Amino acid sequence: MKAIVWQAKNTIAIQDVPVPQAGKDEILVNVGCTGICGSDVMIISGKHPRAKTPLILGHEFMGTISALHEDKDTSLSIGQRVVVEPLLACKTCRPCKAGYEHVCESLRLLGVETDGGFAELVNVPLERVYALPDFISDEEAAIIEPLAVAVHAVDYGNPKKEDSVVILGAGPIGLLIAEVVRAAGVSRLWLCEMNPYRLEMARNLGFETVDVSKTDTVQTILELTDGHGADVTFEAAGVPATGGQIIPITGIKGRIVMTAIHKKPCEVLFQQLAYREQTILGTRIYAQGNFRKAISLVSEGKVELKPLITHTFSMEDALEAFELALRGGNFCKIVIKQSGKRYFEEEK
Repeated sequence: MKAIVWQAKNTIAIQDVPVPQAGKDEILVNVGCTGICGSDVMIISGKHPRAKTPLILGHEFMGTISALHEDKDTSLSIGQRVVVEPLLACKTCRPCKAGYEHVCESLRLLGVETDGGFAELVNVPLERVYALPDFISDEEAAIIEPLAVAVHAVDYGNPKKEDSVVILGAGPIGLLIAEVVRAAGVSRLWLCEMNPYRLEMARNLGFETVDVSKTDTVQTILELTDGHGADVTFEAAGVPATGGQIIPITGIKGRIVMTAIHKKPCEVLFQQLAYREQTILGTRIYAQGNFRKAISLVSEGKVELKPLITHTFSMEDALEAFELALRGGNFCKIVIKQSGKRYFEEEK
């Protein structure tokens, strides 16, 4: 089968690899669409601490069930469309036993520590697949994974309808967080960004924005919130400047939710945090139930995914898609769509 393989730093290739075989607790998925994530770019650039070559990339993907083990009792069936949660947990460590498999002490992800979804076929754990409604397109389904990240962040922040909410960063995760917050009934919501393309995307989705390249972020947010600051702040930018802003723009007893991964140390004003009795919450990927909630939000029309998909490439043009992702520019989510070739095993 064909797969996109990370071979060395800044080197990927489309190559023939062996077809995987599904084990007893696995499902073989015929991949339909896969999204490119910022962590894929990190891996290719050699900056991801856990990924090792050679590796089939891709953890944002959906597909069709191609094979099921004959003695597994499941409601799923061959030919069914599913979205995949790429989490691989040990199930034996203390967090796993407490129900927090997303922070497993030896957590792995498909497409990061083991082969992922930029392939025609991939093995996934039976418990990590979710059936898709027919009206969610393949392209939209490939974005369910980052939407689950946003759902987890918003669940942690727990904004109330009357709250003021600020999101730093209007990249894919920032925009998805904004959509989930709006779906929760919050109307006082602002997205802070400096990239003109991302600002325009946010406005087109109906959000109020703050262009941080033209104004003082802290002063502007305080003015917009009548001097109180945000009740909930989501940090989705991950740059040093935002580290120094999260506490001043957040009000007394406010909550700060960290969704971006800071790659460099940044200044954090802990004295102000203490005086204001604020809370900083760390989040990692998605917890139990977040995928199902993400699917429901799309199914109910409360979250739109299509506007975020700005580029779609075929598998044959996948290297061009990664070139765009690596050099940056005007895009939000890039999706690679398989040619349509289907592999089905006869049901036992």
